[in-house]
Amino acid sequence: MRIREMHAAQVTSVVYTVETLTEEIGRIVVERQALRATGADRDLLEENRRRLAAAQNGLSRLLIQRHLPQAGAA
Repeated sequence: MRIREMHAAQVTSVVYTVETLTEEIGRIVVERQALRATGADRDLLEENRRRLAAAQNGLSRLLIQRHLPQAGAA
């Protein structure tokens, strides 16, 4: 699974597993809590929300791939 994150004008592709993406979601949530606690502006919160949504979407896809029966399996 590849998650693309845009930072300035660069695009970085990272390969995640269920476990590493779960850890990344945890980091993004902690970051969000810190942003809220410090009164971050809407743009920073929105960027964080988008990263969180993309990570959660990626996790859903990885879990489906992991648990969906393989085609042709008996």
